[in-house]
Amino acid sequence: MQLWGLCMVKYEHRSKTSKPFVSFWESLTSKQGARARAHYVLESIKEYRKQAKKILEIGCGIGMVLVNLPERYAVYGLDIERDYIEVCRRRIPRGRFFVSSMHNFKIDEKFDVIFSANDVINFLKDFDQWKSTFKAVNEHLNRDGLFIFDVYTPKMLRDTLHWLEKYNRSTSSVKEFPKGYYYDKEMVKGNTLTWDSRIFERLPNGLYQLNKYRFKETIYPVAKMKSALSEHFEILEANLREEGRKILFVCRKR
Repeated sequence: MQLWGLCMVKYEHRSKTSKPFVSFWESLTSKQGARARAHYVLESIKEYRKQAKKILEIGCGIGMVLVNLPERYAVYGLDIERDYIEVCRRRIPRGRFFVSSMHNFKIDEKFDVIFSANDVINFLKDFDQWKSTFKAVNEHLNRDGLFIFDVYTPKMLRDTLHWLEKYNRSTSSVKEFPKGYYYDKEMVKGNTLTWDSRIFERLPNGLYQLNKYRFKETIYPVAKMKSALSEHFEILEANLREEGRKILFVCRKR
């Protein structure tokens, strides 16, 4: 289940009795994975923008990646979920944070680097929002600024369908974590990947409280992504990862 590393989660659905996902996020998230994502951002900066000073993460969640960036950088973050931004402000006092969707954000600042991690762009509603995001990022970058992000490729859909068929239409799994148990099930319809998730929270009396969530990601052909990116950026790198299920883009503002 890829949500374990997410930086931004926008609910497709949350049951009325469920706690906000932020209540469990840090307990579920891999700190090692967050450090690895910060590392590839820093390596890209080292290669293409050594003089960078200001960095913005779009879809920053609770700041799991941003907190790993050295203090020589001025760090900024935005996320559509106010609860996540409040956590960021507490855990990264040196940063500046904004509540906004990534596809229509407007900040009175420009940046040397803008990045997103953990396929958060896949959570946008449609490809028009992808294109709006690329445009907004371009408008907020300084000259020769970098845009770094990763997203799922259609191979993720194909592989998930293969797993569903192999395991009788279910790839559900149960994992224990410090606050209880986490269950998820993947579903594919067209170019949409849905995560149907359950958290069984361990209560002080030994009973468990059920929390239900649903998250939806939309996945597009790589050629379509590249075409939209090319309107605003020079694509410096487009590296396949996770056996081709993800692609990491490093782009420079035109």
